[in-house]
Amino acid sequence: MGLTNAIGSHALLVRQDESPRALFTAEANAGGRERLVVIPLDEDVDVRVDGDALAVWLADGSVGRASGTAVPAWASAIGFLLVILIIGFVVLGGATFFAWLLSALGGTP
Repeated sequence: MGLTNAIGSHALLVRQDESPRALFTAEANAGGRERLVVIPLDEDVDVRVDGDALAVWLADGSVGRASGTAVPAWASAIGFLLVILIIGFVVLGGATFFAWLLSALGGTP
């Protein structure tokens, strides 16, 4: 059931049969944006975040590419170089550790 007061605020009342269960409304914060407020009206209301719906929302617009724009080539190149650098450090660290381990156990590296 949608609710509207005289000054334009909106709310959504969720009912089961005739008993109200939860109230959804929005309130403005200091940044000028509105945030969703969920008010449980009885002890049986369980407020959860649907992970699948959140993932779809994030992929569709929050962090997804806007209107099919491609990632700039310079950003891809920097990301590629960082991945190669990390892999190099992992290989170097592994070789150093195993050389140390062999020498500590009495073997010759």
